[in-house]
Amino acid sequence: MQTLFFILMIIFAILAVQTDTLRRAIIYLCVFSLISSFTYLLYNAPDVAIAEAIIGSTLSTILLLVALKKYKIFRIYFTKTKGHQLSPRNNALVNKLKKFALNEELELDVIHTSQNLEEVFKFDDYDLVVEEKENQLYIHGDSSNYHFDNLQKYLEEEFYDPIVYSCLISESGDES
Repeated sequence: MQTLFFILMIIFAILAVQTDTLRRAIIYLCVFSLISSFTYLLYNAPDVAIAEAIIGSTLSTILLLVALKKYKIFRIYFTKTKGHQLSPRNNALVNKLKKFALNEELELDVIHTSQNLEEVFKFDDYDLVVEEKENQLYIHGDSSNYHFDNLQKYLEEEFYDPIVYSCLISESGDES
C-alpha cells in the first residue's frame, strides 16, 4: 500500500510540474497533498496527516485558486505593417476585447506593433496576437493561457466578422 501511495505521489508531482495550465497544476498539487496525508496515516502520524489535509490540501489550494483568479493583465498584440492603419474591423474587435476584459475582470494591455508575427512570438510576452491579412482576422493564442478558450467562446457569440483562431503549442509540446 505504501508503494502505491509513493508511486501516486511521484506521478502527481510530475504532472504538477509538467502541465502548462496553472489551474491543473494547482489541482495536481492538491491531490499530491491529499495522498501524502494518507501516507502519513500509514506511518501512524495522524496529527501530521490532519495538518497536511487541512493546510496542504484545503487552505493552500483555495489560496492558490484565488490568486490565480486575480491574474489581471491580458496583453494583446496587434501586428501591422508600417504605414498601415487599423481597419474599422480591428477597432470593433478592440471594443469587444475591452468588454471581454471588463467581464473577466482583466486589465487589457493593447499593443500595436510593426513587428511581424514570428518576432512577437519569439521575443515578446503576449496572451493574444491579432493579425489582419487579406481582409481576414487571425487570432493567435497560447494553449497554456486559460483565458484564450473563454475569449474564443465570447467572440464567437459577440463578434460577427469571421475570425480564424490558432492555438499555439506551448514549449513542452503539449496542446490543450
